[in-house]
Amino acid sequence: MDRGQEQLGERVLAQAAAIFSVRSDVGATELLRAVEKLDFEQTEDGYRTSTNWHDYYWAAVFYIDAVDIPSFDDEVLDHLLPTIAEVAGQNGRPDVDRILVKPALRDPDVNWRQALEAGQSPALLRPDDVRTVEGKQARITEVTRMRLFDTLRLQNVDWSGRLEESDFLGRIFDLDAFASYDSRFTTAEGDIYQHRVNNYDWEDVWVFTDDRFGLSRGPDAVLLRFLAEMLHPVVRTDTEELRQLMELFNTLLSRDGYALVPVDSISGYTIYGGRRIPVQARPVIPGPSPLAPHRASAAKDGAVNPYDLVRAQARGDRKDYRLDRLPMEEGGQAQVFRAVHKPTESEVAFKRRSSQRDTPAARMRGEIEISQLLGRHPHYMPILDSNPEDGWLVMPMAQATAEDRRDDLKDPAQLRALVEAMMDVLELAHAHDWLHRDVKPSNILLLDSRWSLGDWGIVRRPRGQTTKAGRTRFEIGTEGFAAPELFIDAHEATPAADIYGIGRVIAWALTGKYPQMNVPLLPDPGPWRNVTRIAAHPDPEQRSQSIQDLRDLINRELTEPAEPPTEQAKRLWERTRAGDPAAVASLLELIADHPENYELYVRTLTGLPAEEAGPWLSRNPQGSERIFKALADHAVGRGTRRVQFAEAARAAVWLHTIANFAAAKGDWDLLDESARTMCTWDAAWDQWGAQDRIAPWLRSLSGQAAQLVAAVLRDHPRSARHFSGLAQDRTVDLRIREAIRAAVGNRPS
Repeated sequence: MDRGQEQLGERVLAQAAAIFSVRSDVGATELLRAVEKLDFEQTEDGYRTSTNWHDYYWAAVFYIDAVDIPSFDDEVLDHLLPTIAEVAGQNGRPDVDRILVKPALRDPDVNWRQALEAGQSPALLRPDDVRTVEGKQARITEVTRMRLFDTLRLQNVDWSGRLEESDFLGRIFDLDAFASYDSRFTTAEGDIYQHRVNNYDWEDVWVFTDDRFGLSRGPDAVLLRFLAEMLHPVVRTDTEELRQLMELFNTLLSRDGYALVPVDSISGYTIYGGRRIPVQARPVIPGPSPLAPHRASAAKDGAVNPYDLVRAQARGDRKDYRLDRLPMEEGGQAQVFRAVHKPTESEVAFKRRSSQRDTPAARMRGEIEISQLLGRHPHYMPILDSNPEDGWLVMPMAQATAEDRRDDLKDPAQLRALVEAMMDVLELAHAHDWLHRDVKPSNILLLDSRWSLGDWGIVRRPRGQTTKAGRTRFEIGTEGFAAPELFIDAHEATPAADIYGIGRVIAWALTGKYPQMNVPLLPDPGPWRNVTRIAAHPDPEQRSQSIQDLRDLINRELTEPAEPPTEQAKRLWERTRAGDPAAVASLLELIADHPENYELYVRTLTGLPAEEAGPWLSRNPQGSERIFKALADHAVGRGTRRVQFAEAARAAVWLHTIANFAAAKGDWDLLDESARTMCTWDAAWDQWGAQDRIAPWLRSLSGQAAQLVAAVLRDHPRSARHFSGLAQDRTVDLRIREAIRAAVGNRPS
């Protein structure tokens, strides 16, 4: 097969694969990837039609690895033929009327004589063995290799296992045959020992990018042998670690048609080797989700996605981009410019570090590192190109942010789609101990009708991998959306911090209000209200502790049939009477979530003994504040029912019992709120039965409790006048007496 014929065959394969890819025919694309080479042979079928003035037709000959031949049955060949024939005709080879399949012979081993002499033991690799043969493209792509090495690095996998690195490599490579980078040594073994043992100035993952050993760009066989050696029983003995590495290796290798499989054993322990996977047994690989550029649709009628082209041509060179003169966005640590990738003319977002200090530089490196983990996750804003040393990275140009689509997010279905997207990408990050820490509407970006989470600039690395823990000890995130603990010790945050951000985004979308720091923000009563209350609870221990917990909560709240709050309250009331302490908390949370429901407040709430309701009110200041405000509103007629006298007395007496509980516990905030709400009811309804309970309590107060209640009485003179009989009682604290006297003296005429 001459060079021109070989180039023709490769061109036809490439163009046909591109056509099948545009049609989303993943199966056909995978089959063509398995073709080693394509040749054309004349047939001798004679004259057939007036369109063929020759006495022959052409057959497209697929040379295929023997393991893949069963995948190319007649049905498959009939499916491939029309496209192959069409493309061949466009390339000067008309009249292709069939496809033939022949086995591809393996390239001979460069050292085949030594291999025969060595029997089954593989020979040590020499420099010629790790070089890529010109014109022979490796099946294991650069993308697979990059993801493989990045995952090993991010998970801190020791590639040499129990062995010294030079000993491990010596099981694969003839180190004496490889040159040294260090002029002081004659072979690779010398400089490995110098820089990994004596000086320790090479990175732990140095071997992955060392061109001498061909792992990042060399033949497939070299990488497969290296990975198989990592699983050798001499190198590793931990069965769980072996299982995890096998799963990682085969998940990535299967995309390129390989797997590590048992080939032998030693003392009962498995030895692995690389093998080709038959095409029909390979995983179906979904095509990349299109990422629409800002100014045009991503792919029309088969056009290649522009962002895939940018990613494919990425080389970390700033000269590849033409930036607008002024930035679109500017923050304290980075600027974002609209830019054009000159080789493809694709519009992109170019983020440039604006400070040379350590913190912005480290954060940009973290942003690039997390991209290696999340990669092509559909809800992650990908990094297409970067240069961490020069401090810039490139991303797709988003169509909009969640802020731009806030009106759309009032639709429950659209809001749930956004929340599900955020949960999906954060769940993967959390599984590897990465935290975003800045979930907010402006960082949630729309790309071709799907939501993606961007700006991972203040991401927290996994514990033990942070560069300087103290750098993020205080105040990180965006006020209102950032969890309170991020302003205390951001480095010690947990996944609950990102869950808080999701809860605040939900509240923002449904209320139309931007949240304020440490101020509750809840939507109107409905299924999302309880989700928001739990997800954005100020105490991280009270939130959902994982994305799965949050997902379960959302599914429960949004799928269970809506039950009237009064019916829910009845069930919870029965459980409280049975002594279930959790039911008390659930009942009070239900009441706090329905401030408009008169019956819940004036009948259900006021039936709870102070010793049951008091502890929850004391522990949950934001919840108690909502309850007291709603109860006060019902007193002055802003509720849904007309107040009855007996109900007014019941409410005032209950508030008195809560105030008494708070005074005894020294909970001054709870005492202040409950006493003020008590005075609101007393002033509005003047119930003697309630006053007969409150007056002795006022007489008993002293110290700080008396001082606080005196201030409440001064602010509620109409209620204070109802206790005028205490004004001259010297057993009453002087401050309370003076507050009552002032109210009586200022009585309107």
